Amino acid sequence: MPSIATPRIAGVLAALLLASACSPSPKNADTRTDVRIERTDKEFDLDATTKRVAIDNPWGEINVKGRDEREVGIHAVIQHLPPKFANVAFKSHTEGDTLHIDVVVDGASATADRETAGARADIAVYLPTDLALRLSTRDARIFATRRTGAIEATSGSGEIHASSLGRLTLKSDSGQIRAMAIGKDWQGPSEVVTGSGRIVLLVPTFGNVSLNADTGGKLSTGFGLSVHSLANGGHEAHARYGAGTSTLRAHSASGEIVLEQLVLLGDDKALPEDDD
Repeated sequence: MPSIATPRIAGVLAALLLASACSPSPKNADTRTDVRIERTDKEFDLDATTKRVAIDNPWGEINVKGRDEREVGIHAVIQHLPPKFANVAFKSHTEGDTLHIDVVVDGASATADRETAGARADIAVYLPTDLALRLSTRDARIFATRRTGAIEATSGSGEIHASSLGRLTLKSDSGQIRAMAIGKDWQGPSEVVTGSGRIVLLVPTFGNVSLNADTGGKLSTGFGLSVHSLANGGHEAHARYGAGTSTLRAHSASGEIVLEQLVLLGDDKALPEDDD
């Protein structure tokens, strides 16, 4: 698909949507001498029937990168925290067409905080771009861009960056979501939802898109789309482009929504390059 940018933020698109994998947290080895750092690599085979990969990591970030090989590779940066210095495992199983990979801390509930559990795990995941994704964290970042397969991503309070030719289903309670719907058409409804988190959504006005956006807070657009006030003090905006066959919804209970126009640059068919 063609390269893309927006009129207002073309020069800073990489800064908005591209970041380095497994970036260190404030409480990592750079500031704590009592943390034990482990770096490990894992590989998971994909059979011919696998169409989706589901990854649950309550203990840190998920950063997705593309690869040509038909397998899933994970590079993990694990912080073993005192006093437990708990071990971290990667458990996998297959259900139907989905490969499930769960990041597990020994002896800890998925709802325990990292200090109590004794570990943090930030992961970079390498897999083919056509595979659909279902990603979940508790309070950390999810980063999955330049995908052709559908993306489902959920984080309680972490930030989500996502872009795909396929369907987007992105949810964060208080974290910010930055999303690009790259395709002209996709199967199923795309939805970007937050509780109080800010939403920045790049809209493919060149496609066959039915856009609906509403929030209890502020809503602004960068391309002349009319914004209407609601009785509850919120705002909404609606538009139809082309045949309007692909639905795109942005909803926030109280967070700000910013809608930007996605603009094609050139005629090349590649997805946007990773600048990191």
